[in-house]
Amino acid sequence: MIYQKMRPSPIPTSFPISLGTLQVTPGAGLFELSHAGLEAPLQISSPVFEIENRQRGDFQFVEAGPNRELPFGGRETNLRYSSGSDLVLSVFLRSFADSPILRFKYRFTADPQLHFTKSTSRDAIQYFTLSQAGLADHSLTQYQLSHFDPVIHSYLPNRETCPSTDVLPGLSFVGPVALLHSSTQTLLAAYEHGADHPDSFFRFKIEGSGAQRDLALFANKGNTYAGQEVDGWESVWFEVGLHPGGLEEFLPHYRRFFLEEVCENRESRMPYLYYNTWNYQERQKYFKGRPYLESMNAGRMLAEIDTAHRLGIDVFVIDTGWYQKTGDWLPNLGKFPEGLKEVKRRLDSYGMQLGLWFNPTVAALTSRVFREHAEWEMTRDGLPRWRGPVWETEESTSMCLASDYADDFIEVMVRLHEELGVSYFKWDAVQQYGCDSPLHQHGTLANSSQERADCYAYQMGRSMIRIVEEVTRRCPRVIVDFDITEGGRFMGLGFLSVGKYFLVNNGPYFHEFDIPHSVKIDPDTINVFFYPGPARPRICRTGARYDELIPSILFLTHYLPDPPHLSQANSLAAMVLGGNGIWGDLPDLSAEDVEFLANQVALYKRVASDVTRAFPRVRGFAGSSPEIHEKINPDRPGGVVVFFTVTQGSITHITQPVNAAGLAEVVGADAWEKISDGEGQIRLKITVELERDGARVVYLIPGANGV
Repeated sequence: MIYQKMRPSPIPTSFPISLGTLQVTPGAGLFELSHAGLEAPLQISSPVFEIENRQRGDFQFVEAGPNRELPFGGRETNLRYSSGSDLVLSVFLRSFADSPILRFKYRFTADPQLHFTKSTSRDAIQYFTLSQAGLADHSLTQYQLSHFDPVIHSYLPNRETCPSTDVLPGLSFVGPVALLHSSTQTLLAAYEHGADHPDSFFRFKIEGSGAQRDLALFANKGNTYAGQEVDGWESVWFEVGLHPGGLEEFLPHYRRFFLEEVCENRESRMPYLYYNTWNYQERQKYFKGRPYLESMNAGRMLAEIDTAHRLGIDVFVIDTGWYQKTGDWLPNLGKFPEGLKEVKRRLDSYGMQLGLWFNPTVAALTSRVFREHAEWEMTRDGLPRWRGPVWETEESTSMCLASDYADDFIEVMVRLHEELGVSYFKWDAVQQYGCDSPLHQHGTLANSSQERADCYAYQMGRSMIRIVEEVTRRCPRVIVDFDITEGGRFMGLGFLSVGKYFLVNNGPYFHEFDIPHSVKIDPDTINVFFYPGPARPRICRTGARYDELIPSILFLTHYLPDPPHLSQANSLAAMVLGGNGIWGDLPDLSAEDVEFLANQVALYKRVASDVTRAFPRVRGFAGSSPEIHEKINPDRPGGVVVFFTVTQGSITHITQPVNAAGLAEVVGADAWEKISDGEGQIRLKITVELERDGARVVYLIPGANGV
C-alpha cells in the first residue's frame, strides 16, 4: 500500500511552527496552539470518524508538508497524520503573522478505498475538542448569525453570553462562533458553513467533569452519507484563536480577520458603490402595471449608466431579464442588439464595472445544459422539484448544485467574464433545501430520501463556495454576491469566506404584519417599504448590527436616491455604514438631486477605506433619538460619524481618541472642536442640529500627516 512508509516520526527540531503571535506544535492529539502572550497552550484533539463501522481517531503525526504563500502575506502549512496503513489525514493550516486566529481544514486520502458509515443512522463525526487548564473560569459567548426576522424581513445576528457558572458539561449550542473568555484571555472556535438558526449541520458541546471544561465540535447532519467514499473527502474550514485579553478587545481582531485574512480575493471587500436596475423594474410593474422586463433594453440601460456615472457609482448591475433564457445565459438580442457590447463600452468609458443577475440553480428546458444533462435536474421523490417561467422568460427547471452541474456553471461564469467583461455576479433565489436525487453527489439509492436531502443541503453551500473559489482564481476581478433577502438560504460564515451578501431588498411584506391577503392594497406592491422617507433606511441598515463581528461592507443593501431631501439624507447616512448600494429611477432625478448626491458620494469615497476598516462604536438603536454610528480609523484619522434622530434637536457626540495632527477637515458638522480627555489624548466634540426624522453624515478627512 502506498502509505506503508508514512510512519509516525519524532517531531522535528523545527517545531513549533511559528505563525507570528501563534505557534503550532504537532503532537498528542492533533496539535498544540500557543500564543506568545499566554502561558497555557491550547490542546486541539484529533478528529474522530466512523469509517467501515469503527471509530477512527488514532491519528499520529507523520510530517509537515511544504508551505504555500497566500495573497496579502498569509501562509498555508500542511500537516500530515496517519491512522494505520490505509488512512492519511492532511490538516491544512492558514495564518497571518500578526493575527491571533488560525483557520484549518481536513482532507482524507485512503488506499484501499474506505467508506463512511453511520451505525446509529446519524453523522458520527467529532471534528475536534479544545482543552486548556482553567477554562471552567471562562464565560461563554456565542454569536448566532442567521436569525431570519420576518417583520424586518432580514437576517439578524444574536449575541448570547453565559457566565462561567452556567457553562456546564452537556451544554449544546449551534454558534457558529463560540468564544470562551475571561478578563485575561479569549479563546475562539468557529466553523464556516451556514443555515437558518437553529437549523445547523454542526453543534458545539461543553464536555468535561469536575473543574475541567472542554469545547467540542460535532457533525449534526448531512456532513456525509452512509457509504460515501473517504478518499478525497474534505471538511469545511474551522477557526480557532487565542488572544491575551478580554472579549471586547478580541472582537476587532476577528472583524479584521474576516475583512483581510479569510478571503484570498479581496475584491468583495472593497468599498465599491453599487447600482442595481431592479427597483425601477418593480416600479414599472407595481406602480404602472407594466411587465418587469419592459424596461430591460439597451436605451434604458445607457440612460441609467450616464446618471450612475454622475453619481459616482462603481459597479452597475443589470438585474433579471438581460438574458434570452436561463441555463444558456446569453444576452437577449431583441433587447440588446449588440449583446451588451454597447453597454460595456459605455461602462468602460466611465471606468465602471458590469454586473449581471443570475439564478445559478435554474436552466430553461430548451437550454443546452438541460438538453445535454437532464440528469442534473433537482428532484424530490423522483419528480422535478420545480418547473416554471423565470421572470417572464421561458419555462425553466431547478438544477442541482451538488452535481457535475456546478462545474458546468463555473465555465459559464468564466465565459461571461471573458466574453462580456462581467466582473460582478448577483446570485438570487438559491434555497438551501431542494434535492433528494440518488443520481448526484449527495447520496445513492442505498440512502434514505431524508439523508440525501440533508446531504444536499450541506453540500450545496460547499459547492457555492467552490464555484466562487475557482472562478475568482481564474478571474481575479470577479465579485459574487449572494442574495439572502429571503429565509431558507445558506447564511453563515461559509459564503462570506469567498463573497458577500445582498442582505435587504425592500424589507417586509404586508402579510408579515398579519395583514390578510384579502385586504385590498392599491397598488398591490406586496412589500411595505417602496417609498422614500426615513422608514425604509431605518429597516435597511440592519447590516450594521453585524459590524462588530463581520464588516458591514459584506452586507450589500440598496437605498433610494429619491427626493425629498430628508429622504436622501437618511438614505445616504444609512448607505455609508457599509450597505453601499443605490437603486431607483436615476434618469428621473433632477440636476439638483444629482449634484447633492454626487457631492456626498465624493466625500464618502475620500474616507470609504477608513470606514470599511473601522471597528464600530454605536450609541442608541435604529429609531432612537439619537442613534449615532462612529466609524473612524483613529490613526489617520479618517471616517464618518453618522447621526439619526426621530425627535428634532441638537445632538453632541464625543469621539474616541484620534490622531488630531493627521486631521485635515471635518465636513458636515454644525460645530466641532478638539478636546483633551485628561489622559493626554485628543477627541473630537461634534454637534449637529437635526429636524424631525433627520440624518447627517459628518466626514473626518485625513490630511498629509495622516498615517
